[in-house]
Amino acid sequence: MTSAQPNGYRSRRRGGATEDDSVESFQAQAEQWSRRLGTSAQNIWWAGLGAMQRAQAEGSRLFDSLVQEGAEVDREGRQKAGEHVDDVRDEVRSRFEDARETAAAGWGRIERAFDDRLRAALHRLDVPDREEIDALRRQVSQLRNQVSRLSAAERVARGPVEPENDID
Repeated sequence: MTSAQPNGYRSRRRGGATEDDSVESFQAQAEQWSRRLGTSAQNIWWAGLGAMQRAQAEGSRLFDSLVQEGAEVDREGRQKAGEHVDDVRDEVRSRFEDARETAAAGWGRIERAFDDRLRAALHRLDVPDREEIDALRRQVSQLRNQVSRLSAAERVARGPVEPENDID
């Protein structure tokens, strides 16, 4: 019950079984699995053939039945969708309005932040703002009016201007 090893030693397995016995047992198991696999494959093949035969025999009747069921499901689905379409439309509108308001508020905040930063930068550069420019315009207008009045008063003080006669 010993077997020769390539290196010249003989080995023994527990229980008195040799490696040859293990190989034979493994081969027997492999053959048994192979037979089972072959039987299963044959059964699957036969089941497929039977299903194909039944489908051919009952095919048109089954097809017509499936068409009717599908049409009924489609009608019911369309009816349910029609019942809920107004609710869905209102929900979509509401969410769209909420999103638009949120976006508008966000843009408003961005615009205010931009305006504030621009105003601060212009102030640091000593660029006058609109109010200061309007005040300067009012002052220039007042000064023009004063100059016009003073010019008129000076002309009156000088007296009438005599026309020059060019008689030669």
